Parts: sequence; structure tokens; C-alpha cells
Amino acid sequence: MLYLNKKIIIGVLLFLVILIFWFVLEKEKQEARVIFLDVGQGDSQLVLLPGDVQILIDAGPGANVSAKLGQYLPFYDKDIELAVLTHPHADHLRGFISIFKNYRVKNFMFSGANYDSRVYADFMAALEAEGSNIYLARAGDLVSFVRHSMSDKNVQHPMLHILAPAENHLGVNFKSIHDSMVVSQLELADKKFLLMGDAEEDLENQLITSNAIGDVDVLKVGHHGSKTSTSAKLLQAARPEEAIIQVGNNSYGHPYPAVLNRMAEFGVKIFRNDQLGDVIYR
Repeated sequence: MLYLNKKIIIGVLLFLVILIFWFVLEKEKQEARVIFLDVGQGDSQLVLLPGDVQILIDAGPGANVSAKLGQYLPFYDKDIELAVLTHPHADHLRGFISIFKNYRVKNFMFSGANYDSRVYADFMAALEAEGSNIYLARAGDLVSFVRHSMSDKNVQHPMLHILAPAENHLGVNFKSIHDSMVVSQLELADKKFLLMGDAEEDLENQLITSNAIGDVDVLKVGHHGSKTSTSAKLLQAARPEEAIIQVGNNSYGHPYPAVLNRMAEFGVKIFRNDQLGDVIYR
């Protein structure tokens, strides 16, 4: 009986070693992707990097974002290394409450601007309970990850460049909360993604004037294709080859026909979540 128990113990230990080795290999081979999640009328972008590193920018209008993450993350990985809230409107915000229940968000970045809404108050309570490291976004901030791998002990992941806000917005009231927008540029391999959130033309002009915007490959169209965003000046400065419109069924007229026509005039190829579902860059 003792001999049998030893065999069982050795077998269990061998199984655990194999399982751990498999987990390590799975983490190493995670494919780098940028996924514009189809969350309906709202925004959510998921960035996956090798080594099980995840960045989530906005979380859409509802709890379905958790199911979306379940499609792309391994079943055993319940950590999100960084989450970013561009601004506190419900169609970008509400899904985070579900995320906090189902995942551990290690780091969280937002502008900290003041906004009077019940959804935002619920979010702030959930964020405090989550215990994330909290950072206030500021133009010039660079976000990068350095991981240790089996093949190279110092691998630096592509960086997220914060382009706006230009000033500290903690506790600041805004006539339009869109003026507090966290705008960023993601560099992944040889592609540059300009993530405009719901930025409108005034903020676009500020970024252009400060030379914060240069040539990019992919534009995440501001404010779901609203007529208040994606000016000719922005397209002239950014020169995107492709554009993503995160939009669902809505009564606002998004995306606005004039915006679609303007991008067509600039030769921009358009992808829409309401037509294609999730849009994935590998």
C-alpha cells in the first residue's frame, strides 16, 4: 500500500510539473492583438500582449463585456494589468462594474474629472473596493510593460502614449465632460493606433496645435462617428489608412453620413462593429 501511495504521489507531482510548464508556454505564445470589442453603442478596446499582459480601454455600456473578455482570455487568467477609462459616460463606463466582479484589475488610469451621475458614483465605489493602483492620466505619460520570458529576460512591450489631458483634472468640473477625455496612441509592432475616445473637434484642434498627433495607421473614430468629431483637420494630421467606428444600434444618427463621406474623401477604409462584430488586428 505504501508503494502504491508513493507511485500516486510521484504521478501527481509529475502532472503538476507538466501543468505548470504548459501554463508557462501558453503565456509565452499569447498572440499580440488589438481587439475593438463589439459592445453595442459604446467603446471598449482590448490589447493582448505576449506573457498574458492585457490592457482594457473602456468597458462599454453593460455587463456583456465580461463575456467578451472570456472569449479572448485563458480561463485561468483573471488579471488585467491595466484598465483605462477615457471619460465617465455610461457607454464607456458601466461595464467596468462587471469587470471588477469577475477580474482583478491591477492598475487603473483615468482623468479623475468630476462628473455628477449615479453610474459614475457606483463606478467610483466599485473602483475603491477593487483596490487597484490608480493613476491620473496626463499628456506625456508613457505606459510600457517589461516581462521576463524563457527566451529573453528583458522584453519591453509596446508603449501606450497619453496625448490628453494636458493638465491635472482631478476633481475638476467640466461644462462638457468630453473636454476631459483621455486620448492615447498605442504602438504595437509596426502599427500606430490613435484612440480618440469621444473627443470632439475642440480637443482635436488642441492636439493638432500642440503637434501631439502625427501619422498613424488606424484611427479609433471619436464619439462613435458623431458630427462633432473627426474633422478634416484631424484626418489631415493623422492620415490614417483605416478607421474603426465603435457603434451599435442607436437613435443618435451615429455614424453621421458627413463623417463617413469625409473619411472616404481621405481614402480611409472603414470598419464598424455594428456591421462586423469584433474587429481584430493581429
